[in-house]
Amino acid sequence: MNDLPKILEQKVFYVIRNQDYNVAQQICEMLINLQVTCLELTFTIPKVELLIKALRKKYPTILVGAGTVLTLAEAILAAEAGAQFLVGPVFNPTVSEFCHRKGLFYIPGAMTLQEVTNIVNADWEIIKIFPATAFKLNFIQTLKTFFPTKTYMASGGINLTNLKEAKTLGYDLVAVGAFVTGDINNKIFEQEKIKTIISTINQEGV
Repeated sequence: MNDLPKILEQKVFYVIRNQDYNVAQQICEMLINLQVTCLELTFTIPKVELLIKALRKKYPTILVGAGTVLTLAEAILAAEAGAQFLVGPVFNPTVSEFCHRKGLFYIPGAMTLQEVTNIVNADWEIIKIFPATAFKLNFIQTLKTFFPTKTYMASGGINLTNLKEAKTLGYDLVAVGAFVTGDINNKIFEQEKIKTIISTINQEGV
């Protein structure tokens, strides 16, 4: 897992969810031009593996991973495309075993203490709490009582209103998506608006 140190340095994962390949590609290019260094391309993008491969080739210094990985087949596609990490909304033991075998970093999602325990027992460093806003954000403080050395990502419903709160309460990372680039069907995105949002995120010290 040669990319692990670089992954752990990230504070924000920008999640790209769009049902149009060309729009997703344009969003990625725009974010990279705005100095974003970590992209999570989800399997809601048609032929996402082709976009992962293209971005890895064009921007070798940018971290590019696959998101919404639910099956082993998707994990294999992402790995073959050159994804540097895989993110899932839930923990999949088969995907976990595959990633360990391939030396590929896996960030699975959890909502309960039992689910977090399963991820810890599977020996993964970053645990994605998803959807983080389904309960009070201070749930992270309970988790850190039991597993204080793990790294936690807040994902799902994070925006400019609660992002600072998530960090203050103890989340190490945040994943942001729709509030930056629009919803999954969005074909029009305002670069100046996105630039302002990213600037604000950076100013928050995230």
